[in-house]
Parts: sequence; C-alpha cells; structure tokens
Amino acid sequence: MVLSLACATPGTTLTAPAAPAAAALASPAVAASAPSPAPAPADAPEPTSSPAIVQVGVTGTARATVKPALAEAPGKTRLQGIDISHYQPSVKWESVNKASAAFVFIKATEATSEDTRFESYWSGAKKAGIPRGAYHFFHPKIDVQAQVESFTKRVSPDPGELPVVVDVEEYKALYAGLSCEQAASKLRAFSQGVEKALGHKPIIYTNHETWQKSFCNHPYFRDHMLWLAKYTLSTSEPKPPTGWKQWQFWQYTGSGEVTGIPGTVDQSYFNGSVEELKALLKME
Repeated sequence: MVLSLACATPGTTLTAPAAPAAAALASPAVAASAPSPAPAPADAPEPTSSPAIVQVGVTGTARATVKPALAEAPGKTRLQGIDISHYQPSVKWESVNKASAAFVFIKATEATSEDTRFESYWSGAKKAGIPRGAYHFFHPKIDVQAQVESFTKRVSPDPGELPVVVDVEEYKALYAGLSCEQAASKLRAFSQGVEKALGHKPIIYTNHETWQKSFCNHPYFRDHMLWLAKYTLSTSEPKPPTGWKQWQFWQYTGSGEVTGIPGTVDQSYFNGSVEELKALLKME
C-alpha cells in the first residue's frame, strides 16, 4: 500500500507502503512504500473462469515479482487477491475477474480524505463480482473520531463483502513522539468506533517492524484478524507478530502483475480455501 495525503491520495508501502495494504490492512491505501524485492518474474497461464487458487510456489493466473514457495505446507492451496488505490490509475474490470483475483481490498480513505479512485473501483469490483473489502490508512496524530466518521460514512451505504481493514504502518514518522500505549489507545478508539458503526472489528494490516516498535506487540488487538505485510524470498510462510496465532491474509509483494491493471499491484494470499473465504464473507 502507499501513503499520500494529496487530495488525499494515499496508498501503502512497507517501510516506505500496501493495503493496505499493507501497506498497509489500505492490501486494507495510504500506502507505505514497499521494499523492492529481487525481480524473478514468471510466465502466467491464461485466465480461466475458476477462482485464483494458488498452489505451492505458484501464483496462478497473475505474475508476481516474488513467488514464495510455501515449503512448510507442501501441496497447500492459497487464494490469491489484490489491493488497489489511486496508485493504480486505471482498472479494466472486465479483465480482472475471479481468474486473476479471488478478492480485492480497495482504499477508501486516508486520515479524513477519500481516495480519488474509491467510488469507481468500489462499484467496478462489485459489477465484476469480486468480493470487496474497504481499507482506511490510519493517521494516529489526526482526530480519531473524525477518521472513524470519514471512513464509515463512505463504507456504510455499501459495506462490501469482506470485513473492513485499518492500515497501520510506520511511514514518514507517523508514530514519532507517541508511546506504544498512546498509539494503541488511538488505534483501539478507531477500532471501537468502526465496530460500533459497521458491526465488526476491522482487520489489522501491519508489518512486524511497525507492530513491534510503535505498538510494542500490544495485546488488545489479538482478537482482530491480521493482514500481514511481509515481502520475502524465503521458502517458508511468515510468522505473525507476537500475540497473533496466525495471519488471515499475507501481502507478499508490491510488484505483482495482473491482467487488466497497468503497472504493478500489491498481491496477497488468503490463509484458507474457497469455502473458508465464503465463510469469512458471512461474518457479522
């Protein structure tokens, strides 16, 4: 994911994002700029009408710069999805179907401003039949209630099919001068405000460095789902930050290539099957 207050045009990139989102959960964006992994593009098979199911070391119908081998779970399948924001200036939704992305997270807001592409991408993904989740890029030094209201008023009329996301990542010293308890208190207030307005806790999009240094692995959020941003060439799945037992989504690259989206895009795995994703869609 990538960050930017223009217009408010955020995005998110890791330690520089998704999306997140992870960049930044906004995938859940302002995004922090993600590290640039060593390129190792692979040819992609032709799109089919089936969901984007990814097997060990394979990125399905989309090409990615990084292709984790998931060696710790041989033969295990993953659903692959994307997250987008104004950093992707155009999307041809008729090409981006379930063969390219089983789900999509779309940046709705950053601080108190709406992403310039949110409305068009939100309606476009719905028309394409791709399960959607909206994300917010969180600014801890801007009024929390104002951020809650800005985000929920844009999402409430059409909340999407996936839980919403709050993108939490260190970017341009966003958390400088705040103690871990202060940062956690502000994020807790945002989470509670979103839950009150929308009926469910937001997914937390973050990375190990931000969560450890700015939140000291705060235990309050252990019952929130995790979207982990971890760009790696490792052959094993990333471990979640202290306090979480597992990640629900893993953003593994910010340099993916997907039919219908010019340039690069963040790509993530869902930690489950098609049936488990469908169950997640029904969560209240």
